[in-house]
Amino acid sequence: MLAKTVKIKDGEDFRIINESDFQHGQHELCEGEELSINPLTLDVEVGITPELKAVIDDAKAECEKIVVENKDLKQQLESLKTELLHGEPTDLTGLVPTEQFDAVALDLTNTKEQLATMQGEFIAFKNDVGAMQERISELQLVDYSKLKVDELKDVLKLKGIAFSSDAKKDDLLSLLPKE
Repeated sequence: MLAKTVKIKDGEDFRIINESDFQHGQHELCEGEELSINPLTLDVEVGITPELKAVIDDAKAECEKIVVENKDLKQQLESLKTELLHGEPTDLTGLVPTEQFDAVALDLTNTKEQLATMQGEFIAFKNDVGAMQERISELQLVDYSKLKVDELKDVLKLKGIAFSSDAKKDDLLSLLPKE
């Protein structure tokens, strides 16, 4: 079987090619020439489901927000860099809420005042031998009746006093020397 040929334009002239080599959009038929096989054109529509469209729209909106935030952050960063390079005072109030900064500053001031008061009291205490002896006596006086059974057993062990493992609280208290 012989291949069918067609005449196509080639500038001001023409040339002959095999019909199977003809490319629509690349070649143009000379006047009066026809292809024996008509090209088939299909229109295909591809749709996006409403759910996918919503996801795409949400993602696009989120991206736009991030782009704006990124732009703002870049501007703030550049501003801070410029201020630092020129030795100008840098305004960092945008980075820490003023209320939070004020609360921390107030806590710091109160803590410093408490520390100064306690340091004064400690110095006075160290210089008052009578007060120190009184405090030592207070610390040595222990109301053993307020202790739990396990705590009483620990005290007795520390003092080297033997006791029965199943002893009741009253029994343990009676073993302790009266002070």
